[in-house]
Amino acid sequence: MAQQESIIKLSGKVGDLSFFKTKNGYQARTRGGVSAERIANDPGYQRTRENNAEFAEVARASKKIRDILRSMILLTHDPKMAVRLTSRVFKMMKADIVNIRGERKVLYENFNVLKDFNFNEAAPLNNTLFVVAVPSIDRATGLVEVVIPEIRPDVHLNKPKGATHYKITAGAALVSFDDAVEMGTMEISESDAFPIKSTTPGFTLSNTLAANALAPILLVFGVSFYQEVNSVYYSLNNGAFNSLSVTAISMA
Repeated sequence: MAQQESIIKLSGKVGDLSFFKTKNGYQARTRGGVSAERIANDPGYQRTRENNAEFAEVARASKKIRDILRSMILLTHDPKMAVRLTSRVFKMMKADIVNIRGERKVLYENFNVLKDFNFNEAAPLNNTLFVVAVPSIDRATGLVEVVIPEIRPDVHLNKPKGATHYKITAGAALVSFDDAVEMGTMEISESDAFPIKSTTPGFTLSNTLAANALAPILLVFGVSFYQEVNSVYYSLNNGAFNSLSVTAISMA
């Protein structure tokens, strides 16, 4: 690494040289790094190629899942959700016991790893809604339901300050990685806005997907909080208090 001795202090890049300031003064160095060609062909970088291939597989699968679930994910607000989901998808890829390192895939049969994933880490569902909702997935008919028992907000909801109403939402997602074989899709059902100060009788939310689907089906379930002003319901803090979780999974 070269030390700059000129009275002209440079910062930035000039050709293959990078100029920068450190605690020891102004310094310069040539642009480093290993070439892409070497990484692609040098036997010494075999592990790097394997890691790159598997990271690309995980990134592709994680993005596909987010894209299909996007309309429900938007109900919550967690800046680190994508990173946490990618970490969970890495576990799905590592559960592949068929393919060799560097060729492992995110397989449908390992989707159970996504069970109980919370899309909002600050408001996990099991710490927000204290009733036992009963999910069911019928692959033969495509009917996906969740039965919600009576909710008494004073004991069954961890509600944020300022909330006047809440909604329960259920989504049925068919997560396909190959649109040429089967299109990924999502259906959503939502309850009315229930007042925080009143007991809500039990009810059922239903969605219907294609019958006899091949890809995994996720039941995504959550609660959202609102403040009512002049008959308009406003989401509190852009959904920061809302909960959303993968509560059931069905694999063919």
